Amino acid sequence: MTARDGGVVWFIDEAARVEDPATGLRLWQGVMLDVTEMKTAEQDHSQTQAKYRNLVEQLPCVVYLAKYGDDGDWLYVSPQIERVLGFTPREWIDHPHPQTSFTHPDDLAKVRAEEERSLATGQPLRIEYRMRRSDGAWIWLLDEAMAVIGEDGRPICLQGLMYDITERKHAEERLVALDRLKNTLLHTLSHDLKEPLTSIQAAASSLDRLGDTLDPVERRLLLRTLVERTKGMNALLTDLLDLERLDAGISEPRRFPADLCELVRRVIQGSSVLAGRPIEVVDARCPANVDTPKVERIIENLLSNAARHTPPGTPIRVRCRREDDAALLIVEDEGPGVPPGFEEIVFEAFHRGPNAEGTPGSGIGLSLVARFAELHGGLAWVEPREGGGASFRVLLPDEEIV
Repeated sequence: MTARDGGVVWFIDEAARVEDPATGLRLWQGVMLDVTEMKTAEQDHSQTQAKYRNLVEQLPCVVYLAKYGDDGDWLYVSPQIERVLGFTPREWIDHPHPQTSFTHPDDLAKVRAEEERSLATGQPLRIEYRMRRSDGAWIWLLDEAMAVIGEDGRPICLQGLMYDITERKHAEERLVALDRLKNTLLHTLSHDLKEPLTSIQAAASSLDRLGDTLDPVERRLLLRTLVERTKGMNALLTDLLDLERLDAGISEPRRFPADLCELVRRVIQGSSVLAGRPIEVVDARCPANVDTPKVERIIENLLSNAARHTPPGTPIRVRCRREDDAALLIVEDEGPGVPPGFEEIVFEAFHRGPNAEGTPGSGIGLSLVARFAELHGGLAWVEPREGGGASFRVLLPDEEIV
């Protein structure tokens, strides 16, 4: 009601209908209780509750209230559950056991252990684990919750926040991979550069110390050592620079018509690694539209890889043929082959197969084969050779890649 001063007053009006027995007049007899303060408090509470709910629902995380245990009921979950996991709040709450159903099987045991610890001690819960979204994708969550304590002093449920930390975990994994790559690179460089540098230093020292007293044959051997070892170091550094350019995305193929078989023969003639090695090149013309220097590096690395990982005198066979709108290069050997499970690993930078122990090489060559093939829009893979050995294959499509 409106008061005399214009203010609004709230009442609770309770009345009963009565009748005058003498006159038969009917009227209301009641009590009006001023409840303005109570109504004002209710309005303030509703506004506060609305503001709190709005704040909770705008947080960049999932706010929840859930009972302990695999089958514990979820009492509340904020709308952010749909953005993070793809489920509506109603779908999540109505599910009989979402925690058990959607937590990654490898993480479920540690989630249970953390809940049991919180239940036993009443201490906060904090854990990182994976959950499956409604679309089937796995994401990483950081789950932080406080125990809600009942009147008996025992924790009865959890009130917590779930943050999507997938990007952070992927970044951590990349950093770990980069750190591992750095360590491998340092090991590779220290091993693969130390040996040739030692040979170069020894040859140069002998030439400097003995000078004209050296026999001409010995002089030629020392000079050849200098040349060959320097070429090997230069090849390693070139591989590293190519790998860096590919990672930076600044290397593009410059395509020109070429004959793949002719490129193979050219590489064989100019390679010292293949000297004395029986190599069969299937004589067939194989036209291709490729970046010639990069494809020559593919051929050189495949042939060098076959020579390094097979006993001396083991034949190497090279075939080139057309496959629809692409050229297919095949390099086969009769060596031990690539063990099962390592078919993809051998194409990763600085990774080598289990049979590579004691053989020279930096673990970069096959990685460049795969990366140069991808640069052409193609791919590289390895198959077991019929009769034993390995069959490395590179598919090079003709069309330009946009």
